[in-house]
Amino acid sequence: MAQDQPLLAVQEVLRKCFPVVEEQQDLWQSTLKDCLPLLSSLSNLAEQLQAAQNLRFEDIPALRPFPDLEERLRRKQLEAGDIALDKLAERLATLLKVRDTISSHVEQVFQIYEQHSTALDMDAVLRPSVVSPSMADMLEWLQDIDRHYRSSYP
Repeated sequence: MAQDQPLLAVQEVLRKCFPVVEEQQDLWQSTLKDCLPLLSSLSNLAEQLQAAQNLRFEDIPALRPFPDLEERLRRKQLEAGDIALDKLAERLATLLKVRDTISSHVEQVFQIYEQHSTALDMDAVLRPSVVSPSMADMLEWLQDIDRHYRSSYP
């Protein structure tokens, strides 16, 4: 029974890790979806700024009574851009938190595995069960998942 303890400890930490990864994946996906309208808004504002820059306000008779219109319009567009950038920064902070949460859990799994690695039966690590893949496969998946989020965040 004592020889099963290391295996059970690693299985338990694996069992706790995958639901966290799934939850964080959902948060990652919803955050990315939240970024799309912000990026679209920034793109539209950039087009508006460029169009206003190419326009000669003083050449349009209807706009002459508003001498500061060009500057007010530019200021409004830049303020709107700042707001969108601030919201985008919040979303990026969420993505960073997701990446760090996943990395932390994966690191915890590997710490437990390393603590018990000398006592683990290699056949038990490599053997899948009827209800789950092998521990080696799950550890590899966690490494792949961690690598994915680390490379996706930048």
